[in-house]
Amino acid sequence: MKKRWLSKLPILLLGLFILLAGTITGYAEEDDSLQKVLDRGTLIVGTSADNPPKEFIRMNNGKEEIVGFDIDVAKEIAKELGVELEITNMKFDGLIPSIQTNEFDMALAGFNPTPERREIVGFSNPYHTLPFVILTTKDKAEVFTSVDSLTGKEVAAQKGSTQETILNDYLGNAEPVALGKLPEVIAEINAGTVDAGVVGWLTAQNYLDVYPNLTIADVEIEVPEEKTAQVIAFPKESNALIARVNEIIAEMEEKGMMEELLDKNIELAKAGDSQDSRSMLKTYGPLFLKGAVTTIGVAIICVLFGTLLGILIALLRISSNKLLKALATFYIQVLRGTPALLQVFIFYFGLSMIVNIPSIHVWGVNLARLIPGCIALSINSSAYVAEIIRSGINAVDKGQSEAGYSLGLNKRMTMREIILPQAIRNILPALGNEFISMIKETSLLSVIAVSELMFVADTVKAATYRTMESLFIAAIIYFCMTCVVSLLVARFEKKLAHSSKG
Repeated sequence: MKKRWLSKLPILLLGLFILLAGTITGYAEEDDSLQKVLDRGTLIVGTSADNPPKEFIRMNNGKEEIVGFDIDVAKEIAKELGVELEITNMKFDGLIPSIQTNEFDMALAGFNPTPERREIVGFSNPYHTLPFVILTTKDKAEVFTSVDSLTGKEVAAQKGSTQETILNDYLGNAEPVALGKLPEVIAEINAGTVDAGVVGWLTAQNYLDVYPNLTIADVEIEVPEEKTAQVIAFPKESNALIARVNEIIAEMEEKGMMEELLDKNIELAKAGDSQDSRSMLKTYGPLFLKGAVTTIGVAIICVLFGTLLGILIALLRISSNKLLKALATFYIQVLRGTPALLQVFIFYFGLSMIVNIPSIHVWGVNLARLIPGCIALSINSSAYVAEIIRSGINAVDKGQSEAGYSLGLNKRMTMREIILPQAIRNILPALGNEFISMIKETSLLSVIAVSELMFVADTVKAATYRTMESLFIAAIIYFCMTCVVSLLVARFEKKLAHSSKG
């Protein structure tokens, strides 16, 4: 018995060693968050640049630049760490998930440290406090005099923000309306499609200068002081980095830098107020052009790879092998039966958890975002292209197959040499229409901060406070692009018809 126990001792010791090594490694990983930033030489920061004066877009010598109070705080932190600063702009409700997948070292966008958020990310000490107000139109301001006066009224807030939490927890009798971006909240208040909105006091002051129809209602929102605290978000267990950032924040507060930076950016944000439609187009025209080029490029890539994959799926779909046919059918049904936006999110967050795609910028677009987005849209497109190709194959006369067999070709060679060329020729117009659809579907990638046309429109409307003008310009560009492609497809169809007659 003793010998048997002794024989197992090396295995037990090995297991204990592995357990201890894992524990030590875990602590090392927990404590190397600061060292990773220092070794990399870059502090990667996420933000949602739609909230002036805290974070917003300005054009500098024809190039877009993310500026604001939060951005200046991030610059000071990077300076004190002795590293470069890299900023990524995306929708607010995508920041916390991106922090969870370690895409950013930290994120600044007016975060409040709610208990729910503390469970999934880490937070710094507060670096600023921001009271919240009820923004409404002047004709409704007299009605809204207390929290109770909002009962049954539609009140908007930015999705996933502290404002939404306050709306749900402290204005419980109001009808909440959650919108993706802050400019959308302001636009709906101004248009009267919602009765009011919960916004930060600083933000409200900026928009009052732009929209004379708006005002701050005399409604006192009584919330605990900690609800107004603004903090920086970090990946969970980034203790070393959080501790160093807290030291830097304390030093900045001692020097009075926070107030100086805030005053500076309040004035900077007001510079966007004077933008009329003509000057806006002149200033941000290059940005719209860049977005249009990105849109066309993404559409070409997705349709190309979607078509190649679609051909393979179509061949499996008509295969005599029941298993392959069933798998292809299931593939098509899943992709056609789920929203493309959902697929974009799944591939973006899922791929980032499996593969570490380098954060390389090409034409101002981050490959870490572009690649998952293109994969998602290509795979989505392949399901539709597969059905188009299958119908094209079925449309080829059966006599063509018989002719191939009579020439001594086997089934595979007949498909490759005779059937597929005719099928593809028949479906080329339909593939052209798929390209037109893809141009519009690239707008889905705006949710993961790919700088295509729709993302640019969102950026410009946040920077200029001109929602309708920004969207109208984007609509015209989309229309021009799809019209040009439609004309090319129509011309190609005529050539095909002429060549078939000849």
